[in-house]
Amino acid sequence: MAELAENSRIAAYIRVSTERQKEEESHIRQKDTIKAWAERRDIPEENIDFYEDIAISGQSENRDDYNDLMDTYPEYDAIVVRELSRFGRDLGTIVTDVDEITNSDTEFVSTTEQFDTSSAMGSAMLGVIAVMNQLTSDLARERAERMHERRKEQGLPVGRKRKLDDKAMEDVYKWREMGMSYSQITALVSEMHGVDVDRSTIYRYCDKAGVEPEAET
Repeated sequence: MAELAENSRIAAYIRVSTERQKEEESHIRQKDTIKAWAERRDIPEENIDFYEDIAISGQSENRDDYNDLMDTYPEYDAIVVRELSRFGRDLGTIVTDVDEITNSDTEFVSTTEQFDTSSAMGSAMLGVIAVMNQLTSDLARERAERMHERRKEQGLPVGRKRKLDDKAMEDVYKWREMGMSYSQITALVSEMHGVDVDRSTIYRYCDKAGVEPEAET
């Protein structure tokens, strides 16, 4: 991947999870760090759009600016955060969303961990994180399978109900094919089916099924 150029358009994501962090101006320090990162690369401040969620947990589904960012990231050359923990608390969601971003040719940068997918080392680091996440997932699946067999042998109920029923899944695929964003679909699922899921879940469902917006003719 190519290094970021001076005229690159940047989306910076800022998040503080508590009112105390807000009072201590953590969000301002995050912003200053990203500005300094851009200055070292001769990227002017007017090329940076800031998305800020203040006093909101990294696991919250109500991160409005985060959801907006995940809908608009293809417009940017790079998404920049001060550190990965600002992007989210759940490693699986972080890897899923970063993978989605980088697959669209938008780079992802964390200034603290010096994690930059525009470099070979940054791309390798993303691969390591993905491998570790896959290992964790595989181990969890193996434990679940063993538990499944034990419960089956004991004549106990097994399996977990899927979050969305067949009708909801049908609507999800239909809305995605219509070109709706994952955040818009998340809101519609909550409104029309009464089920709260995060946008990463919707993304995984659509990605697994290979559902994408229909090409215009």
